[in-house]
Amino acid sequence: MGSRLFISIALISFSALSAANDFGADSQAAFLSADQAFVADVWMDGEQATVAWQIAPGYYLYGHALAFELDGATLQASIPAGEPYRDEHFGDVSIYRDQLFVALPPEAARGTLTVHYQGCADAGLCYPPTQRSFTLPPP
Repeated sequence: MGSRLFISIALISFSALSAANDFGADSQAAFLSADQAFVADVWMDGEQATVAWQIAPGYYLYGHALAFELDGATLQASIPAGEPYRDEHFGDVSIYRDQLFVALPPEAARGTLTVHYQGCADAGLCYPPTQRSFTLPPP
């Protein structure tokens, strides 16, 4: 009787641990990677560089986290007004959903452009600050 009880308890414990591990895997898989949630690209139109993000549904970018560098020097970009948002950690901020286009100043026509950004999922996951670099070809 004692060994049956021990085996039953062991099987129940193993099943509970297995279910907990499955739950953790499913909840992590439900979120996109940062590169999938915030697809960044740069294109040139003559001497004008534009940074574009396609933002997945249910995700948003923080306006205060956007920054741009050209060959290591800070660029001042004209960032459009975002959607007002009350964030539990940052307070009143602007966010961007769906897509965002930022035109860079004319001096950003060639060199290595580094783009800094951070975003979150509406479901509660916030990504660490991210940066991507793009090589802007000579005209």
